[in-house]
Amino acid sequence: MSLVDEIGDAPATARRRRSLGGPLLRAFIAEQHRWRLWSAVFFAIGCGGYFGLAAEPPVWLGAVLTLGALGLGIALRSRLPWVALTLFACAWTAAGFWSAVTGTRLVDAPMLMRPAQGEVTGRVLAVEPDGRNGGRLLIVPTAIDRVAAEDLPARVRITVRQGPVPRPGDGVRLRASLSPPSLPVVPGGHDFARSAFFQRLGGIGFAYAQPDIVPAPKPSEILQTAREAVERLRLDLDAVIRGAAPGEGGAVLSAMVTGLRGAIGDEAEAAMRDSGLAHLISISGLHMTMVAGLIFGAVRLVMAFLPRISDRWPGRKIAAVAALLGAAAYLAVGGFAVPTQRAFVMTALGLLAILTDRPVLSLPLVASSAIVVLVLQPAALTGPSFQMSFAAVIALIALYESPTVRRLAGLDAGTTRGLPMRAAAWIFGLLATSMIAGAATAPYAAYAFGRASGYGLISNLVAVPVTGFWIMPVALTGSLLSLVSESAAGICFALAARGMELVIATATTVAGWPGAVVPVAGFSVTALLLMTFGGLWLVIWRRAWRWAGLVAIALGMLLAARPVLPDLFLSGDGRSMALRGPDGALYAMTPERDRFVLDQWAEKLGTLTIRDMTEAVACDGGDLCRLERAGLRIALVRGRERLAEACAHADLVLAGADPRRDAPYIRRPDGCAATTLIERTGRNFGGAAVTVRLDEAGPVIEGVVGPRGDRPWTR
Repeated sequence: MSLVDEIGDAPATARRRRSLGGPLLRAFIAEQHRWRLWSAVFFAIGCGGYFGLAAEPPVWLGAVLTLGALGLGIALRSRLPWVALTLFACAWTAAGFWSAVTGTRLVDAPMLMRPAQGEVTGRVLAVEPDGRNGGRLLIVPTAIDRVAAEDLPARVRITVRQGPVPRPGDGVRLRASLSPPSLPVVPGGHDFARSAFFQRLGGIGFAYAQPDIVPAPKPSEILQTAREAVERLRLDLDAVIRGAAPGEGGAVLSAMVTGLRGAIGDEAEAAMRDSGLAHLISISGLHMTMVAGLIFGAVRLVMAFLPRISDRWPGRKIAAVAALLGAAAYLAVGGFAVPTQRAFVMTALGLLAILTDRPVLSLPLVASSAIVVLVLQPAALTGPSFQMSFAAVIALIALYESPTVRRLAGLDAGTTRGLPMRAAAWIFGLLATSMIAGAATAPYAAYAFGRASGYGLISNLVAVPVTGFWIMPVALTGSLLSLVSESAAGICFALAARGMELVIATATTVAGWPGAVVPVAGFSVTALLLMTFGGLWLVIWRRAWRWAGLVAIALGMLLAARPVLPDLFLSGDGRSMALRGPDGALYAMTPERDRFVLDQWAEKLGTLTIRDMTEAVACDGGDLCRLERAGLRIALVRGRERLAEACAHADLVLAGADPRRDAPYIRRPDGCAATTLIERTGRNFGGAAVTVRLDEAGPVIEGVVGPRGDRPWTR
């Protein structure tokens, strides 16, 4: 139900009364054709509000709120139109909340509560080869040692280092070590367990030896057999691509075509990330749009040479149907990954707009796409992929709504220009697109990854045209030829891989420049929300009051520039401890261990530097370090043997576990004189990571468990 339609039914006298409300009210009424765009914003607010709750709400609550607000708004729209407008906004918000609650219930499945070692039996759903005769198996388990049948996860992911790797649809039996999906390694960090929950992934681990192939159990999921057939097709296509181009170019090309990224080397992946080209690896809206656009253009070109057919049939709509089918095939070959599904929804709605004679690139279409995506994937709202995709698309559509920009980019219909002017317009369009898309996505990339690319504009100006005009057309041709001739497909893939090698070389060069990676300290979600609201206000409205959005953006940037950072870190297993040095670097007690955790902590501090703690504070034997800060005597101790000594001479003690002598948890000794002791016990912060901020008023301790609440993915 459109908000503007409901308000349009209000009596004329009410409109006249509203027009006397001052400049802001008159501006608001004058832009009522843009009101409908806020429906997606309110829907997202409701969806986000669900994920911000500390406890799981009942399913019926969202339905009651949605239907109640909607019904009351309809009843009051004639007599109290402004109240009705507010109620419709509340209805959209409640609908987003209801959608998130329902979506969570639909994917709810058991997750491992504790590590499990032993025999795992099940049916392989998907495989991601690692390029070294191993890979990751996504298994639908039928039995796990010492796990009751009712507690079996829906899916587990097991890394196999020894081949041959089973194929999708095979039954397997293997000895493995499984763990529950991990908690955030820093308060406010990425919640791996929540991401796994929405993938119905209840355990992650590795195999001790090569798996045994056994008779396959019956499929337990809907359309599981069809999914396995598609996964086998992906593996076959991946083998053709990497067989034709065995280097890094082939591995990255396969990731772009099939979504299988396991064979990409660490150096190539790091270079793509640091140069701002990581979006080319993951199948996203860019790739889906390129594929649909290539098919659309090819069909239109063919029909131009068939005048008898094009005169009788609408060529544009036939091309749209072909492009839609091609995009659906790309969705399947790409493995139905969450970003790929979102890209398909946006592309499909655009093609449906062609079929229904509506504008293809418009903010109403983007708003509808966002609502559809959030209905299908409510958890996508909390991820950077959704945020960055929609931020880029919204900013670009808003940019090209400007008549001046359209004229400079050569997009005005009927404009006749010479070749030099067309070239200049193309360059302007490319620069404007890269700059605006980069600026729109930068806050979300900085918030999620703690870094920004210093030269992303330069690398994208090279890589995106190479991808669009060379790699994707040739790779699409190869994918089609693979259905009839692997040798012909291999020629195309080898040629496309040459282009990908150019992209990788560009990424490697740019990533090696000084300042290529700009670390950004972790800032609050409040700052991100302010920038988001300001950006939406700026692009949705068209009159002068839109510029008020710059105020919210500036406030968000100011908050982001002054983050509140922790001073001390303790990992969930108690085996890693670190502190923030005076220079902003991270100083770790054991910098050579647990690099993943330390990298996450360094990301939180906005630094690329990890050093040994002995370089910053006085340490005794590597097991006990002391410092004074904020008027407190602080001790960081590893292991129970020196805990009493640390307690005797400190106000605050951070106690970790020594993996050489201790179990993962240690306990407070009798007679500990320290005012504050943070040790690793199951009762203290749930055995999860802890940070301490040293404030003049006293230490501020924050754990991972508390903010996560009591939700399905935290149990």
